[in-house]
Amino acid sequence: MKRLITIAVFLVAVAGFADDSPLVKAAKANNGGTKKKIPKKVITNADVAKGSGKSSTAPPAAAKPAVATSTAPPKGSIAEQDKLLHDRAEAQKRTDVAQAKVADLDKELDRLEQAYYAENDPNYRDKNIAERFEQTKKQLETARKELADARDALEKLKP
Repeated sequence: MKRLITIAVFLVAVAGFADDSPLVKAAKANNGGTKKKIPKKVITNADVAKGSGKSSTAPPAAAKPAVATSTAPPKGSIAEQDKLLHDRAEAQKRTDVAQAKVADLDKELDRLEQAYYAENDPNYRDKNIAERFEQTKKQLETARKELADARDALEKLKP
């Protein structure tokens, strides 16, 4: 127990004589981080009266001119906006359906590939599974093209 206390005292003494780190030296060079107090000034009515008289408030905004009413519908009428909204929704739905179709075909292609390698009968594997694999591959290619077209159509409709 005496040894442990002796070692602890030794370590504390060594830490006391250790050199300061560069960060501590920089803080000491900067007066230990003490700040100079900035004198506070209370602004009174007398100070305001002595001022230059210029106001810092903005002048009132000019009145907006009245909009002339006309019988012609304005550009971007509600009917046009409604049609655009429906077109966007339809394009989004088309994109979502195409995305789901691509995902399903991709899963089916993976399943057929696994079935090809798992099949022991080479005739069945080469005749049936390989044909379905090629057919699914063509369908997937077509579906990806449809998805790209749907995304392009959706991009054209977005603002």
